Amino acid sequence: MKTFLSYIKERRGVLLAALILGAAGAALFTLHGLPLGDLFYILAVTGMLCLILFFAPGYVRYARRVRRYRELKEGLPELLPAQARADTLPEALLLESIEDLCRRLQEQETNHVKRQADMLSYYTLWVHQVKTPMAAMRLILQSGPQADREALMQELFKIERYVEMVLGYLRLETITQDLRLEMCPVRPIAARAAKKFAPQFIYKKLTLNLEDFSLQVVTDEKWLLFVIEQLLSNAVKYTNTGGVRIAALAGDVLLIEDTGVGIGAEDLPRVFQRGFTGRNGREEGASTGLGLYLVKRVLDTLHTPIDIKSQPGAGTQVRLFLHREPIARD
Repeated sequence: MKTFLSYIKERRGVLLAALILGAAGAALFTLHGLPLGDLFYILAVTGMLCLILFFAPGYVRYARRVRRYRELKEGLPELLPAQARADTLPEALLLESIEDLCRRLQEQETNHVKRQADMLSYYTLWVHQVKTPMAAMRLILQSGPQADREALMQELFKIERYVEMVLGYLRLETITQDLRLEMCPVRPIAARAAKKFAPQFIYKKLTLNLEDFSLQVVTDEKWLLFVIEQLLSNAVKYTNTGGVRIAALAGDVLLIEDTGVGIGAEDLPRVFQRGFTGRNGREEGASTGLGLYLVKRVLDTLHTPIDIKSQPGAGTQVRLFLHREPIARD
């Protein structure tokens, strides 16, 4: 009914013109003494034909346009100008402007997807190409003289970590397509990450205490491994004496604790920002500012909160809250 009244309102000029013509015809018939019944008959037939041929099809097209306009308006409220949201423009003009916005948005999305695909293809190729000389370097180091071999192996390991970080950064854009949520035992995942960093622990003479626990949670094994590796990488990098402890706390919480240099109170709120290195990163001179940013992005996708507590000179504690509420079934 609202749509019909709105259609009548928009066509009020045509209806007014028809009434004026009808009144003029009645005046002419009266002046010439012609019977008004014939005029009413002619007007009724003409009105019926206009209703069938013009008014009804026009109303159907108008109703479809209004329905389409309302669908677009509900789907794209943030893209509408304030004047459009206030319904102060004719609906036909609003529909045209919204459809134009949709076309431009679609073009931008298409261009963005294409650029993203090109960038992903390029950097994926770069990562795979750079792995070849790194593998060759490792073979040479393993078969070469003992002098300085361990130091060179550590530097090679850092290069490999940076390559993995780049690949992880690129895959973040499509992480939702790569998720596989299932019940996973956490300790074997942590053990794989610890084994990967074992040479660095040995080289820096650090201890690693991986406690025995039976924590099982619903998560993505590959991405949780990525997160633990990033956290262990930071722990080893900023720990010079002591070691790292990995344990499970009550409430499905995974704890990664180190005895490193710690994080200052002024840096702690910003550690998850992309590119932020903080005082430790500047003093260390080898921080990219991406590690914890990637960790936060992945954990947000997994709906896993993270909490970091730290003090300068007193080490850092990282807690991953892996508990997930069970999904209700009908």
